[in-house]
Amino acid sequence: RVAITAGEAANAAVQGNASEEKLIASAKAVANSTAQLLLACMVKADAHSENAQRLQAAGQKVKKAADTLVKAAQSAAVFEEQEVEVSVQSSVVYGMAAEIQAQEEILRRERELEQARKQLQRIRQAQTYSFKKMQDQGDENS
Repeated sequence: RVAITAGEAANAAVQGNASEEKLIASAKAVANSTAQLLLACMVKADAHSENAQRLQAAGQKVKKAADTLVKAAQSAAVFEEQEVEVSVQSSVVYGMAAEIQAQEEILRRERELEQARKQLQRIRQAQTYSFKKMQDQGDENS
């Protein structure tokens, strides 16, 4: 599902309908998921086997491709920030209202950022718990 999301984000970016952040987050998610999958496979496999070596090489290629996509997204002209024209009204009241609105927008985005960070933390904790549980089950079967 992560690869599909990354593909959708890349496609939307090409069409001009995606954010730089979504594309970067999707690429990083693919790299992280691949790393977790490799780690899970290495727990069960002989790290020196031919298959394990090929799996590691494939994982490195996925990481490199994701890194390249992130760098390309960061330098793409599509995502360059557009300047916003700020017009301050001559009246003090309008100026104060504009400042309050700008501060409100900053606070709203900071709150959204904090919520996104907490969500990411919960996801990572759940993944760690799931991975440990999978490891414990593997140890019991050995």
